[in-house]
Amino acid sequence: MKLKNKLILLYAVAALAAVLCVGAAVLAGIERLSIRAIERQLLDQSSLAEIYIVQMHLLRDDREGLLSAETARDAIGKLSLVLGHVRLYDTRLELLAAASTDLAKNITEDERLRLLSAAQKGDYAYLARNNIVHFASPVMQDDRILCIVEIIYPASFFRSLISDVVMVFAIGAVLLIVIMTGLSIVIAGKVTRPIRDLAEAAERYANREFRPVVIKGSDELVRLGESFNAMGAQLQEYIQRQKQFVSNVSHELRTPLTAIIGYSEILWDEMKERSDLRKAISHLNCEAKRLAGLVDEVLTLSRMDSGKETLAFSRVDLSGLVAETAESMRLRAEKYGIVLKTFIETGLTIWGDREKLIQVMVNLLDNAFKYSPAHSSVSVRLEREDGHARITVADEGIGIPEADREKVFERFYRADNVRHVPGTGLGLSIVKYIIDAHQGTIRLDRSSGGGTAVEIKLPLI
Repeated sequence: MKLKNKLILLYAVAALAAVLCVGAAVLAGIERLSIRAIERQLLDQSSLAEIYIVQMHLLRDDREGLLSAETARDAIGKLSLVLGHVRLYDTRLELLAAASTDLAKNITEDERLRLLSAAQKGDYAYLARNNIVHFASPVMQDDRILCIVEIIYPASFFRSLISDVVMVFAIGAVLLIVIMTGLSIVIAGKVTRPIRDLAEAAERYANREFRPVVIKGSDELVRLGESFNAMGAQLQEYIQRQKQFVSNVSHELRTPLTAIIGYSEILWDEMKERSDLRKAISHLNCEAKRLAGLVDEVLTLSRMDSGKETLAFSRVDLSGLVAETAESMRLRAEKYGIVLKTFIETGLTIWGDREKLIQVMVNLLDNAFKYSPAHSSVSVRLEREDGHARITVADEGIGIPEADREKVFERFYRADNVRHVPGTGLGLSIVKYIIDAHQGTIRLDRSSGGGTAVEIKLPLI
């Protein structure tokens, strides 16, 4: 971009900033002057009230040197003609007389008590609320407080003045912004278009869409675009090699693992009299099956990443599917000593892949069984909610810390409190992929029993 365009943009921002700064300074100055003017006026009025009240008190010679209620009422009657809204209080802060009722309600009694208490200490105090100033000062006679006067002063004139100034500056600022915006649009279009193209390309790269980006502009931006495209090509090649490597390794592992499982089962049958060897062979068989399951899950994720994992969508009776899957898992629940409870609303139908949805339910129930203590319960609930089917699988197990509830969908991630339970950390990644493919959502929460509740929402048809 040329230096001229940079300077134009800089001047536009500087002009706007100058208007805002000047406007803020002027407003602050006017507000300070207004406050000082009001303060001086109220001090003059309180001095006038003090002189008049003291004179009336001396003329009437009230008993015990206190201002009587009658004198206070007479003083208020005269002072209200000059000062408007006035209230008098004795030294115990009890109201003697008042020439204002409605405006006095502008502040609460607690606020008024704090205001009068401050004036009781021998100095004036004020409180502004809703464009009304409540001013309190002591009436002194012979170095003692005779009473306290409260003057209620509507400051709407000064607020109106400030509002007018704000309006003038606002109109000026709007006009300036309109002019500068028109100029900035032309400039920004040339400046930001290449950057926007690069940002969109970066988002595509994050989604593994490695389409080249064409950048037009200064030489520096063109070179940046070329470097970006080269990086994308290298990244695409690296990811492709990684996928191919994972797929090849997984395929190569399946055959020996199948052989190990088969031979271990043969050895198990042959070693009937060697309990120690049978125990070792049983352990070998279990670990081989676990590794085979891990390989299958890695292959599934590899097919998902490469787009080779296709889903066969059709109308699915979700109510029947959830009920059948839960029933088929009941024996496994009994094996773990778990009571499986179901609450299924009938007649819920979705558009989906039946086998993949069964895989989701089996995975969630299997996790719930593994992470729940014996003699606890696992519940499966299916219900309609806002045009969606909501499936909730809740257990009474050890639960998942809140900080880990989003991370468990990452591949191979396992929360610290469940690492002692056998698992691969891939099951929920596959579940999330399947749910996302069905335009659904999945989230984890804490169940009412203190364990984990997995909630899935799928659109109904």
